[in-house]
Amino acid sequence: MSREQRHILVAVLGRTPQVLTETLYALCVERKHPVETVWAISTREGYREACKQLLDPQTGMFYQLQHDYPDACAQLQFSEANIKVAHDGLLPIADIRTRRDSESFLALILEVLWEQTADPATVLHCSIAGGRKTMSTYLALALQLLARPDDRLYHVLVAPQELEHQRQFYYPPPRPQQITLHDGQIIDTSQAQIDLIDIPFIRLRERVQIDRLSSPQGYRELLAWVQRDIDRSTLPVLTLDPGNHTIIIGDQKIRLQPQRFCLYWYFAERSRTRLSRIAIEDYPAYFEYPQSPYFSSTMLDGLLGRFDLLDPHRKMRGKFIAKVLEDGQLPMSWVLQRIAKINTQIRLSVPGLPALPFYLISSHGKRGTKCYGIKLPGEKIVVKGG
Repeated sequence: MSREQRHILVAVLGRTPQVLTETLYALCVERKHPVETVWAISTREGYREACKQLLDPQTGMFYQLQHDYPDACAQLQFSEANIKVAHDGLLPIADIRTRRDSESFLALILEVLWEQTADPATVLHCSIAGGRKTMSTYLALALQLLARPDDRLYHVLVAPQELEHQRQFYYPPPRPQQITLHDGQIIDTSQAQIDLIDIPFIRLRERVQIDRLSSPQGYRELLAWVQRDIDRSTLPVLTLDPGNHTIIIGDQKIRLQPQRFCLYWYFAERSRTRLSRIAIEDYPAYFEYPQSPYFSSTMLDGLLGRFDLLDPHRKMRGKFIAKVLEDGQLPMSWVLQRIAKINTQIRLSVPGLPALPFYLISSHGKRGTKCYGIKLPGEKIVVKGG
């Protein structure tokens, strides 16, 4: 990490704000990270405790930390405005007690991370040592989605254990002090040890190109979007071999009857040439609509053209026109029967494929308005010689 980068601490905070000064001590004093700004995410009660214990102008322990370790901490910026509290409508949430409270904190955590990761010159140090377990879990999960390569995730452990959540202990002071516990035991702060535990995690942001302008903003929507991208990235390639009227899914070859191959090829080509501005889930934009009781003349021309590529002598075309077409139109019944037979053959050929639906000719929509196509991303479709 470069010192030219701006280092920011993002921490979840409950009613024991000591974890914030303990984290700052470990980061700034022990590890010498030049943290500049502190952001805390807390409840209404946590906000009050932090203001009382850390930010009181006379007795605030945040200011005492800066006084005790000026070289490492004098530059720190932290105030009441840096403590973000989730709201339920107009009121700040006192504590996480309901599913709605939980969802509000998830939204707040995601909002803070979006904001703090927007600047490529920043490095985030995120602490899950404080707050409810729900808050810590959400921060860790959200960071998996939005973290950049240099961003870090930590937990904080204090030894001896008796010093944890002890209101007289906020960090090891430069001059050792003695702390009397509730049971009368006396501990010298020279014995105190703060361990900053680096938590490894998977970074998905660059892997799936998460961007605030183009990606969903809500956590659940963003998570579903990421999951779809991951699912697509692991899909086997679909190769079409017109010379052998064979489709190849991964390494599994499926030889189709020539007319059925041309029908499958037509649908696959529509998916392969889908414009990048059209979302893959926007099936109506690139699937084929029948004009009951027929499919379109465009589809018919596409089939006939493929027949000619497989059979330059046009015998397949002539037989098809004579036996299948009705007044020069492509019957919907013929297409749907062939789709069913193609899908059955694919299912029997690759029965254990988890992503099988991506390779079938699928229908989308309600009866009377259905469209048909292949859901596989275009970049996963290859046509030999095409």
